Amino acid sequence: MSTLQEHTNGLKRLVEKCRNEFRRAENTDYYSKEDFREAEKKYVRFCLTGDPFYSDQ
Repeated sequence: MSTLQEHTNGLKRLVEKCRNEFRRAENTDYYSKEDFREAEKKYVRFCLTGDPFYSDQ
């Protein structure tokens, strides 16, 4: 396995871990489907960057 592939797999596992942490009853019961998806994305970005105000722009 190449080093790049190992990093990619590690990143995918980390994203999946963050998603699983977010998918709790308190979140799934609170958000609509569209809002849940957006909030989940923001939570994963927060987990990866540590910046609560992260923006792509």
